Amino acid sequence: MINAILPFITAIALSGIAAYYSVIGLAQIFPGSYWPIIIMGSVLEAAKLVTVSWLYDNWKETFSALKAYFLIAVVLLMAITSMGIFGYLSKAHIEHSTGITPLVEKEMIYEEKIKTLKENIETNR
Repeated sequence: MINAILPFITAIALSGIAAYYSVIGLAQIFPGSYWPIIIMGSVLEAAKLVTVSWLYDNWKETFSALKAYFLIAVVLLMAITSMGIFGYLSKAHIEHSTGITPLVEKEMIYEEKIKTLKENIETNR
């Protein structure tokens, strides 16, 4: 029983987490349309799971053209998911970098001041 439930729970957890970060990331990439992006991204993620499940259940009875269409659609939805996750991670990286940049600049200024003061001390000796 656990051999059947564990893969299902793991797959649903992975899909849910990826969908969450993807939808939030897409909303950050397109901040002017926050709620429409949230709704669209959520529906696209759900549609991707339903399409893959339907294809799995009906693979033998489905025409080749419909299989190809659904497979292309799923691959494109996977690309959109990846783009959303990339947007989420990029925003986190940018926010982290912008917090450090002023400190690095201050450090460089202080190092230059220390260097100048050391040169003045040597000159006065």
